Amino acid sequence: MDDETTTARRPWGLPWWAAILLPLVTTAAGAYADLTFNHSLGVPFQAAYAGGCVLSVLLVRRRNLFGPMVQPPLILLFAAPPVALALSGHSLGSGLVSQALTIGTPLVDNFMVQAGVTIATIVLGLIRMILTRRRPAAPEPESSEPDAEPAAA
Repeated sequence: MDDETTTARRPWGLPWWAAILLPLVTTAAGAYADLTFNHSLGVPFQAAYAGGCVLSVLLVRRRNLFGPMVQPPLILLFAAPPVALALSGHSLGSGLVSQALTIGTPLVDNFMVQAGVTIATIVLGLIRMILTRRRPAAPEPESSEPDAEPAAA
C-alpha cells in the first residue's frame, strides 16, 4: 500500500508581489529615516536596503525566486531617488540639473552597496535553488525472493 497522502502540500513563502514590496518598503523607509535624521544616505539606509533584498530572496516561494534574485538594482532605483527628491525641498519647477543631481547622487554613492547586494542575492538564490530542488523518487528495491510460477491453465 502506498504511504502517500491525498492532500497537496501548500507552497510556503511569500508570493511574488510581497517579494517585491518587502525590499521596496524597507528601502524607502530606510531612506526616509536616514535622510530625516542624518541628511544623507548612509549605513542605516544601506542596512535596510540589503536586509529587505536578502529577506525577499530567503522568504519568497521557490517558483518565484528569480525576480528577487535580480531586483536589487531596480529596488534602489525606485525607492531611494523619489524619497531623496521628496525630502530635498526642490519643487517640480526648480532646475533640471538640481533635480538630476538630487536623484542621481543616491544611485552613484550607493553603487558598490547595490553591486554587493545583487551578488549576495544571486548567490543566496542559487544556493536555495540547489538545496530545495526536487529529487526523483528512489526506485523500489527488488525483492530477493523468487517469484512464484504462474498457475497453469
